[in-house]
Amino acid sequence: MTAFSFGKMLRPVTLALRGAALLSLCVAVALPTSGLSQTTGDEAPLPTRVVIDIDSPERALYRIAIPDALGNTQRLGNRSVEVIRNDLRLISLFNVLDKRSFIADPQKEGLGIEKAPWSGVGAQGVVKVKMDLSGNQVRVEARFYELARGTSPLLSKTYSGHKQNWRKYMHDFANEIVGLLTGKKGAFDSRITFARRVGPGRKDIYVSDWDGFKQGRVSGGNGVSMLPSFGPGGIWYSVLGELGSYITHSNNKKPIITGSGLNMGVSVCGGRAYFSSTRDGNSEIYSANLDGSGVKRLTNHPGIDVSPTCGPGGKIAFVSSRHGGPQIFMMGSGGGAPKRLTYKGDHNQTPAFCMDPDTPLLAFSGRGGGGFDIFTLNLKTGEYKRITQGQGVNQDPAFSPDCRMIAFASSRGGMFISNPDGLNQQKVISGSISTIRWSR
Repeated sequence: MTAFSFGKMLRPVTLALRGAALLSLCVAVALPTSGLSQTTGDEAPLPTRVVIDIDSPERALYRIAIPDALGNTQRLGNRSVEVIRNDLRLISLFNVLDKRSFIADPQKEGLGIEKAPWSGVGAQGVVKVKMDLSGNQVRVEARFYELARGTSPLLSKTYSGHKQNWRKYMHDFANEIVGLLTGKKGAFDSRITFARRVGPGRKDIYVSDWDGFKQGRVSGGNGVSMLPSFGPGGIWYSVLGELGSYITHSNNKKPIITGSGLNMGVSVCGGRAYFSSTRDGNSEIYSANLDGSGVKRLTNHPGIDVSPTCGPGGKIAFVSSRHGGPQIFMMGSGGGAPKRLTYKGDHNQTPAFCMDPDTPLLAFSGRGGGGFDIFTLNLKTGEYKRITQGQGVNQDPAFSPDCRMIAFASSRGGMFISNPDGLNQQKVISGSISTIRWSR
């Protein structure tokens, strides 16, 4: 189940909750599909046109050749080179050429290049990496060449340090390549947090590199942990136990935000924690200081208000049934009259913003064609775009910090990443995943 099942549970929760009954409440503080089918009648349908174009011309991508690594540690060196290849593939800006097509002799060339053999396979750019290992210390020399500019490296970096940092060095160099070619660095040094079902009646919070590596559990293992987000103190999340729920973070694990009923779905925005709570009977949006004090109620409406998230300009977005079916609204950080953002579709939830002021996009999951899919809304033009269709159930989107990629949970078996047009969808984390958040 991927919607927060309020239904008839909007009275204060005092019942003891056990086992699978807990899971019926938790996943992505979103609104349920049952009991909220009423709409105002003015919602146009979400777009149904499939935007995934399998014939998208490869010539639109920058053709880059990345041969195997040089140096005295071939196994680790080639794993490192594969990190760069993977980064550049997933960002959907590059056509990473098949190394089996190369006619150059990288061993003979060393860290330099001869232009003709690389031009002969259609490369526009070439990456060279040399890695040497001495005990626990690694030294990496990395070069990037653009053939149109000759045989001198356009980018040259040397990294030295403990061998455990080798992935960090590769992500950094890939970021530098993207920055050099586009004017804005990549986000390959970023992290993902998410909730994962680990057994009957059990869910935990994990954090990993954006590409799924270095996964680690951060929740305390008590009750059902869910709905993570990044904030001061580590990963903030909600815990649902036998007597209610509370909010904490990974460097504390003890209750920070408490109260009667359900307290969950926290986002830390501008130094305050925003969350939904049924402490006053109905589900409303509240904020609190980061130590749990100073709780302030921000919404007051008979409809269900959930899923607060940080929006552009210091504003707060949330999901509400105040106009019938769940839609996405935005208000000031201190409350006030909310503005409705989504007008298409009868069930929209789990909003996530691109925080780049030059890319005014809102991603969300909406019900269209019987199941949930990922959509974006351009807040400036009002254009809706469908990211997934006919590919199972897809929910809980999150933008990369540079807004060039969207992650989302899919019934296809894990977390997928695509570009903002829905192209190049690739699974990077396996498992029963929900509530993805992405941060530097």
